[in-house]
Amino acid sequence: MTTTLPTIINQQATALIEEHVRHLVSMMGFDRAKVNCSFRDIKNSDAAALPLPVRQHLHIAIDAGPSGRILIGTRGSHLAALQHIIRSLLRRQLKETLRITVDVNGYLAGRERTLLHLAEEAARKAGRTGQAIVLPPMVAAERRTIHTSLAARPDISTASLGEEPNRRVVVRPIFI
Repeated sequence: MTTTLPTIINQQATALIEEHVRHLVSMMGFDRAKVNCSFRDIKNSDAAALPLPVRQHLHIAIDAGPSGRILIGTRGSHLAALQHIIRSLLRRQLKETLRITVDVNGYLAGRERTLLHLAEEAARKAGRTGQAIVLPPMVAAERRTIHTSLAARPDISTASLGEEPNRRVVVRPIFI
């Protein structure tokens, strides 16, 4: 879905953001990285889950080739830090409230597929064994993905337990 902002402003903003992110990534030693920004409107159902009234989503895709693994880090730890830095820099400059996502080499989509598979496997195992399945520690966004993916299942319940940074999702069977 396209943004409600006029196209020329959208193109100018996108080009400027791409330039700044490209410069930041270049300063980090990734001179050949390609940056692509895209805006899209957030649907009302998605916006309701956000703490602030956000109307647009800015997705920043960085293609860093094989060296992108360094930008991603272990289980996305470097990517989370990079996203935090970019969000902080952009929010100071932008007047609009945006949801900002930064991705390197398509890591986020791959991680979401992995989490969905993990959730389904845990649900199957919990249903089969009748025991609670404790998943590895995850950041809040990953736990939310697990909870959301299993929310419609009447035979399974999920809960988050523990303290950060070791907070985990527990998948329990519900005996009807």
